[in-house]
Amino acid sequence: MLVRLYIVRPMRKQNASMKSNFNARLLNEIIYLSMIGTTVAWLVVMVELSNGRIKIAVRPGLGGRIDDIIDIEKNKNWLWHPDGYQSLPRRLAIGENFNENWQGGWDDIFPNDASGSVFGRELSDHGELWSQSWSLVLAEQTKCVMEYSCQTVPVIARKSIKLSDAGKTFEINYAFHNLSGEFIPFLLKLHPAIRIEAGDKIMMPESYIEPVALGFSTIIGKNIKTKFPFAFAADGTPVSINNVPEKEAMKQEFVYATDLSNGWCALRNDRTKSIFRLDFDLNELPYVWIFQSFGSWRDHYVLMLEPCTTVPYDLEVAHRQGTCALLGPLESRSIAVKVSILDQNTEG
Repeated sequence: MLVRLYIVRPMRKQNASMKSNFNARLLNEIIYLSMIGTTVAWLVVMVELSNGRIKIAVRPGLGGRIDDIIDIEKNKNWLWHPDGYQSLPRRLAIGENFNENWQGGWDDIFPNDASGSVFGRELSDHGELWSQSWSLVLAEQTKCVMEYSCQTVPVIARKSIKLSDAGKTFEINYAFHNLSGEFIPFLLKLHPAIRIEAGDKIMMPESYIEPVALGFSTIIGKNIKTKFPFAFAADGTPVSINNVPEKEAMKQEFVYATDLSNGWCALRNDRTKSIFRLDFDLNELPYVWIFQSFGSWRDHYVLMLEPCTTVPYDLEVAHRQGTCALLGPLESRSIAVKVSILDQNTEG
């Protein structure tokens, strides 16, 4: 079995637990390395997984980020990157500003969102997973496993990505192990930057929405909870947030979706007649944050559908309200999400 790894340059030795030969690219050259029973001194910058229906690019050195989710049949990449993005290695210190370093793709936010001193720990902007290099534990043709030891909390994080044998689906499993004898309040937020086109439609189960910060909103103007997708503008006019306009609309919105009747969220693309859908357990991820920039915020044209353990973004406030996740002393916990690309007529 072959798995394609993209290699950038020699570095300090790292243990590799790859079980089979793999196909590796050194910049523009293809090289072949036997990994059986060896220790390899290379920096793996990208792992490419494919089952012939979808292709996924994973960046262990960039927070274990998923850079691409490509529907091979329809030649559509569902993930967005800003103009000028180059898939090059980088090194960031814990605590760097997230927005200033954001490259799109699918990041993971843990153990917090808003930075600050929380429960005696200094927590970084959008946590630390997104900015740090993960160890690649396993790479196969349709599966990879990565691991990271957190520095702001005593937690080991592990992330596995497994493609289905033949369909346009895959599962991401997050595992967290508390090394301490203390309770650790936390937030895990999935942060896929989804490529959008005018006419796309956000799909949600029955749920309620409210603005994250009314000062950011340019569509919703009333700080009240309403039934998705409807809300009210500042003058009381009814508005909706489920239809994607042109970039020239120059709008932006950010809401929490709560009280979901089922654990899923999705985006429908009319051009390809396909749907990008996330399915999850509401006991693990009871909320969805919805972030929209239609040419307004930083000139970006992008959508985020973000299943999350916690509301609001302030972890200390969430803990007081009882709306954050808790990792018990020495507890191990797994949280999973299924990602599907569906034909429009298979919606459901």
